[in-house]
Amino acid sequence: MREERIETHGIPAKLYDRGDATAVLLLGHGGGYGKDAERFEKLSRHYAELTGLAVVCMDAVDHGERKPETATSDLPRGWHSSTVNRMVLDWQRTVDSCSSIGPAIAYVGFSMGSIFGVPTVAAMPSIKAAVFAVGGIPAGGGIDDVALGPVLLEAASRLDKPQVLMLNKARDVIFPSDGAHALFDRIPGRKKRLMFWEGDHDDWPTEMISQSVIFVNDHVQ
Repeated sequence: MREERIETHGIPAKLYDRGDATAVLLLGHGGGYGKDAERFEKLSRHYAELTGLAVVCMDAVDHGERKPETATSDLPRGWHSSTVNRMVLDWQRTVDSCSSIGPAIAYVGFSMGSIFGVPTVAAMPSIKAAVFAVGGIPAGGGIDDVALGPVLLEAASRLDKPQVLMLNKARDVIFPSDGAHALFDRIPGRKKRLMFWEGDHDDWPTEMISQSVIFVNDHVQ
């Protein structure tokens, strides 16, 4: 497995390629993590190995290498909604830098990666399969951002082309069930699925990850 740090326009990311990839999967990490967090390094390798796609995990704004030295553990109110457009642009620039491999055809995002994934996928017509894990419309966990819900719902209404899979937890206090259903209902058409597992927000069972791999493999051909 080739693992390489890449950077474009000052945006650090990490590329995973088992050597034969002709397209790219974008992996959106969760809040408080970064591309070099052990959890997302393992997930990146897992998706690269089992899908055959090159996986790119990018440090989100104010995360990982992009975290300001003076930053506190709490993000300011309204940070997510005010950062959406920048994250979409950063993903587009990162994808352009990987064009020698091939187009971005899949997106898998967890928690915050799911939040930013909805508008990112809506802005990238090349993506055929999108997985939003432990996401939806947030209602807790320190995400006090009244503008975020409308932004996500508007972006979800533009997901008419890719196949979409939402993977959620029944006892998620950050992304409760009604918020997951609200986002799911806004996605148009019939190319969408919603699955729930028992448990809390940070508990991602092996079966849930396996379902995401199967889904990507079924829909990127």
